[in-house]
Amino acid sequence: MPASVRTPRSSRAAPSPARATAPAAPERALPQGLRSTRATRAVLALMESDPSAARSGTEVVAALERRGVPANRVTVYRLLDRLAVAGLLERHVDGQRVTRYTLAGTPAERWAPRFECTDCHRQIRIADGAAPLRAAMRRVLQALAAAGHEQLAADIAVQGRCADCAQAGAARG
Repeated sequence: MPASVRTPRSSRAAPSPARATAPAAPERALPQGLRSTRATRAVLALMESDPSAARSGTEVVAALERRGVPANRVTVYRLLDRLAVAGLLERHVDGQRVTRYTLAGTPAERWAPRFECTDCHRQIRIADGAAPLRAAMRRVLQALAAAGHEQLAADIAVQGRCADCAQAGAARG
């Protein structure tokens, strides 16, 4: 078939069953400019399956492949970045300087400080006592914006070992 002739979508062969059964996130309204591709739906389904998990790009690729979803590493990294820019995921750099992604919380939760386990990388939003901290951060960001700075973000994290990992470590001896 000449390169200039395109086969209509309806006459193309159906995808193989393994590829057709990619897990799909419930249909959600995506921000303008973000297409609902198989990869987008698979990444969102993965992130929604454990909202407190903070995954690196490498971990996302491995998890998708375990679910039977073919994943190109570069495509996944670009998609994670687009989902973070769109506000569907949050991007954090952990203590080892690894970029990790979590499912974005509500606007109020995004300002909440969080605890990150250095062993399992679970992230827990800290609610107790967070209101004064959020108010202070809002004032700082407003002052920076008034000075002409743009695209401001703040990330307040406490790092340590979560109770589950500490208990598991103590059991190992």
